[in-house]
Amino acid sequence: MYDVVLERDDCTMCGNCVEIDDTLFTFDDDDIATIVGATREDDVDELSVDDPETYKEAAASCTGMCIEVYDDEGNPVS
Repeated sequence: MYDVVLERDDCTMCGNCVEIDDTLFTFDDDDIATIVGATREDDVDELSVDDPETYKEAAASCTGMCIEVYDDEGNPVS
C-alpha cells in the first residue's frame, strides 16, 4: 500500500493533477485540489492506494509541490 497526501494549504490551483486524472483529483468549491475518496484532517487529504503511478505523475507535475506519495514504511517515492 501507498499513502497519497495532498497539503491543501500549498495548492496553487494549477490544475495539473485534475488534468492528469479527473477521476482521482478534483477541485472543491474554493477551487482547491482534493483527492477523490480521501479523508481530510486539518486541510490535508490522505488516501491509501495499491497503485501509486498516476498519483506519482500528479505529484511530479504539481507546481505547488503539495502532493506526496509514501511507501508502506513512510518513505517518499518518486
